[in-house]
Amino acid sequence: MKKKLKAVVALTKKCSDFDAFSEVVYSSPKIKKRVDLVFSEDKDHLKKIISDADILVCMKVDKDAFLMAKNLKWIHVGLAGVEKSLFPELISSRILLTSFKGIHSTTVAELILGMILAFAKGILISFNCQKKKVWGFEDVSSRKFDVEGKALGIVGLGSIGLEAAKRGKTLGMIVYGMKNKIKKGEKIKYVDKIFPKSRLNQLLKESDFVVLALPYTQDTHHLIGQNEFDQMKKTAFLLNTARGPIVDEEALTKALEEKKIAGAGLDVFEIEPLPHESKLWDFDNVILTPHIGGAMPDYYRKVGKVFKENLEKFLGGKKLKNLVDKKLGY
Repeated sequence: MKKKLKAVVALTKKCSDFDAFSEVVYSSPKIKKRVDLVFSEDKDHLKKIISDADILVCMKVDKDAFLMAKNLKWIHVGLAGVEKSLFPELISSRILLTSFKGIHSTTVAELILGMILAFAKGILISFNCQKKKVWGFEDVSSRKFDVEGKALGIVGLGSIGLEAAKRGKTLGMIVYGMKNKIKKGEKIKYVDKIFPKSRLNQLLKESDFVVLALPYTQDTHHLIGQNEFDQMKKTAFLLNTARGPIVDEEALTKALEEKKIAGAGLDVFEIEPLPHESKLWDFDNVILTPHIGGAMPDYYRKVGKVFKENLEKFLGGKKLKNLVDKKLGY
């Protein structure tokens, strides 16, 4: 009888989460027959069981554990972004690396939509008035506006960016998008105009809401800084649900202080949790959420479904979904 493959699951410390994940994965008879899912309790336990593992499923690749693994063929990271899992030994290896890209698209796009409406419809201003027990009718009604006809500029047209574009179109917005590689004559559903990276400044100048929906790499570190804020309209809002270091927070703070932009909606930060001393806490035109864009009910069942589909491909010798180019970082 052929030896089963060993897949170590280091996604969670909770047995109940592992059980939910396993139930979905084992719903495939082929997988149940050919793969053993092994629960990793913590980092120390992972190091004890990783040496003969064929597959690793984790939130972040632990370098020490990786160096102890002698049989790994595939690593599946439970996040859309893999930047915290990349190091030279993994990049140079022949081990396949995949992500859960796409699983968070709907929930993150809904957060983006919520931020847009909170700014446009005076919800944030009303909430600030509520805390002070101020009625604020004149203040709120004079500053709220309709989003129909406003320009939504999305930097990054992956799965999250496209879901944001779809929702922007539903609201009657003009949608611009930026992507690295554009095919000649390329058209993308829900996107009115596509900008190459070299024309980012033009997208910033024309947008009323700028959404960051791109991966964090060396090339995108501090992509949005002082120069970019100088290009934006004074009435525009920046929304970042991607990765904190894509934005230079010092430059963002200065732009807010000098009223170069109208406000910001931030779910991610350069340092998380956001330090108590950060000035970002103090602006009444900033929405802060604690990196909850990707949180969702039944998370481990949904993760299990994506992994099951890829595991069936792996067992059948087919190309895996969401393969990461380790050198590019996405």
